[in-house]
Amino acid sequence: MAADGSTTHGNSAEPGQMTTDFDEHLLQAISTSDVLSVFQGVTVAAKIADDDATPVRRWLTETLNDSTPHSAGADGTLRSLRRWCSEAEARFKEDEDSRHIALVTIAVASLRDSGRKGIIVQAEELDIVWTIIRNALASTAQPKLHWAASRSAQGFLSVPLCSLIKDGNIDELFRLHVWLPDGLRGNPGFAVHSHQPFAQSWILAGEGKDISYQVAPVATAEEATHTKYAIAWADVGDKGSKVYKTHQHSSVVVSTGEFMRAEKVRERTHSRGMSYTVPAASFHTSGVDPGMLHATLFFFDSGRGFVKDAPVLGPKDGESYTQVRDPAGTTPGQLVQFVDAVREWETLMNRGRYHMDRAEWEHALRELNRGLHLCLAKDKFLNAPRYECIIHGELGNTYRRFGRYIQAESHLQKAMHGLPVCIERVEYSGELGVLYRHLNRLEDARSAFSDQYVTATTLGFDRPACRAIGNLGMVNYQMFRESGDEVLLDTALQNLTDRVESARRLQETARKLDPKGAGDGQAHIWEIIGLTRLSLCHSIKGSTKQAVETASLALKSSMASKDTTVIALTRLFYGFALLKDGQKSNALEQFNPPHGCTPAMALCKEPSEEHLQYMRELVDAGADLDLVDEHGYTALDYAVFSENAEMEALVLEGLHRVPGRSAGYVIQRQTEAALRKGYRELFQEELRPALLAGGSNSIQELRTQYATALSSDQGKADMFDLLKFIRYSDFLSFGRFGRSDDCLAKTFTLDSENESSEYIVFISYRWLNTATVSSSPDDDKNTQYNRVISAIEELLQLHPEVAPSSLSIWLDYACVDQDDPARGVAALPMILSQCNAVISLVDEEYYTRAWCSVEVMMVQTLKKSYHIHEWYEQVREEGHSDARDSTKWSLRPGPMDMVISMADKKITMIV
Repeated sequence: MAADGSTTHGNSAEPGQMTTDFDEHLLQAISTSDVLSVFQGVTVAAKIADDDATPVRRWLTETLNDSTPHSAGADGTLRSLRRWCSEAEARFKEDEDSRHIALVTIAVASLRDSGRKGIIVQAEELDIVWTIIRNALASTAQPKLHWAASRSAQGFLSVPLCSLIKDGNIDELFRLHVWLPDGLRGNPGFAVHSHQPFAQSWILAGEGKDISYQVAPVATAEEATHTKYAIAWADVGDKGSKVYKTHQHSSVVVSTGEFMRAEKVRERTHSRGMSYTVPAASFHTSGVDPGMLHATLFFFDSGRGFVKDAPVLGPKDGESYTQVRDPAGTTPGQLVQFVDAVREWETLMNRGRYHMDRAEWEHALRELNRGLHLCLAKDKFLNAPRYECIIHGELGNTYRRFGRYIQAESHLQKAMHGLPVCIERVEYSGELGVLYRHLNRLEDARSAFSDQYVTATTLGFDRPACRAIGNLGMVNYQMFRESGDEVLLDTALQNLTDRVESARRLQETARKLDPKGAGDGQAHIWEIIGLTRLSLCHSIKGSTKQAVETASLALKSSMASKDTTVIALTRLFYGFALLKDGQKSNALEQFNPPHGCTPAMALCKEPSEEHLQYMRELVDAGADLDLVDEHGYTALDYAVFSENAEMEALVLEGLHRVPGRSAGYVIQRQTEAALRKGYRELFQEELRPALLAGGSNSIQELRTQYATALSSDQGKADMFDLLKFIRYSDFLSFGRFGRSDDCLAKTFTLDSENESSEYIVFISYRWLNTATVSSSPDDDKNTQYNRVISAIEELLQLHPEVAPSSLSIWLDYACVDQDDPARGVAALPMILSQCNAVISLVDEEYYTRAWCSVEVMMVQTLKKSYHIHEWYEQVREEGHSDARDSTKWSLRPGPMDMVISMADKKITMIV
């Protein structure tokens, strides 16, 4: 970390898990003498008795005397963070308290060393440090450690982790700072303060602002904004002194009578993974939204600067103010629990936004719904409704961006109703405006954008103001198209010009604040969108050359974006500008890109009167509507999923217009799109919540949810089969693979919920024969039948908690109607998710089969995402070459790291 406050970002480990599998070169070597120094401060911070500290002190002393060179350097006392942790855990394997003392010491020493050397702390290393600290503070069995939280005058709660006092002053002080979403931010009159030592902060969770001030003495109260106050600290029983105390009862500030004028000179927002510094005697304050949690590791370091006089600024007419340190019953263990919840929420939010930026809507919904589920754990999540509202807002944004307007409005309204006046509320009001524009409710949209713009500019929110003025411009353009009022067109041109200029200012500001950073990606997208809309205005005014130039500039700029929808819409407007300029062949190159999202797909994702008009122009221009994007979807898929009949009809018209294309081809495409829509809705909206809930009953709940969904929606019931299964006892009695018309399979319905606890095993296998009306997919020796029995018997040994009487299997030949298999085949992914386990009967050709490979990929995805399914391979025992001897097979866990390519896979057809 450089002294100029440069920042770093990175992914995080799961709460409570230590992540050490990263490159050694990222870690700095820490000397034993430094660790010993920090150790003395940890004993003070945790109030550790001298005898209780002896095991760790003895270990560190032994290490100091060890002169054997190590890989970290020629000095035998140097070790990397990873090596220190490994040796501490080995040394104190049976002594939990000593292990925590040693690990916290090492963690603090690591950040201390990095800070002093100006080294950027990688996200992985910061996660290790946090995991160590949170485990120590959260431990319930620690009679030797006495961590304590206290309330700061700035409103946050702090936990000392290392405290070294020299001559009554702070030499080194390392603390956990947590601003809880309790609305308590200290006395605002004393917010501006300075520190005696140099300070550095590493952000663990949440967002906070570091606001710097230029402060100078003035002669009169009229010139002044504040008065200088001196600070003293008090322990229980004393009146306070200049001697700093690690564990305080209170602090008091007393007016010196000196008038001061403070002017804000800089404001920087910091979030998870970042770091910033505050020089000694510099005046600043920390700003944190009262409804949100913010957590940092804060290091006061006199080694990098110290001043004796570090005053606080307060009211001009005040005399004194006392801050009692009582944390109101909040324990360090509770603090880390609250921090962990927000860190997990942020991880899911960041993943969701990552996928949103790339237009990967299904993945975004998965992560955001996980975040929504997390907010339900209100005992571990302070002010959960605020975080829940933000998730609803992001879900509304996501649903809106692929045309699910009913769901989008519902989520956005939930967000708006639950949020106070804040940046998120301003942003989500803008999302509602966009939604109204797509619904052609232009007056509502203009009102929403106008309110958003006025509120944002009043509160100084430059980013939502930039977005609002651009959207306001587009509404004025649309209203001009309806009315022909030239004043509206001129207003639209001015609005959109303001949008482009505002977006460029935001990007320039980002570059100045962080010259080496990635810049402001969102403002870059806003500039692109502003340029494309300007091109429309130029075209309609007859300035076709200017329209082409403006749209071309937008397209060139969009190529740096990761949002494929943004690129597609930019191609759309560039193509329109080319059409207006008489360049049809060049326009078609933009409408039919070689890969990724096409303009037609982008329009289908967000159907509206405006987009319908654009789609008519694409159809008339002869755009290819049968192209497939990187997710395997076509424009028709997106039109069907967005449930807009007019858009679907337009796409079908475009497909019919292709010379030589049969009506049957188009009908087949329409049927496939409807199936994909049904699957996405069922899995995302009905099944995923049960999977996310986890727990021992999640699969049973999944079966009930699936049966309920089909019973209440005849359209889906016509597309997808219900869950069927064969009792293992019936399978044994039948003596071979039964066909679907042998009536071995039972159907799970809402009337058979008593069977929801059935342990069902999905059998994935290769058909040895191509089945017909009369033949079986097994051979005449019943090879696969015998392998299933062998596999189930071994599974029962591995899972003694499963009773044979409650075990069933799913087998395609018996559970899928062999005379009309469409519904069973369509339901396969959802059927597999309702099974407790999958067993793959692997042989030399298993992974060459398309269906086998698909089933493996499905169970791999389920295991990685939800961790509640089992997967086993039944493989031939080593030394046995007879592939058809079912007694020579054994189970092993399925390989989760295996990557499957579907190229050149074979498929067995049911005839």
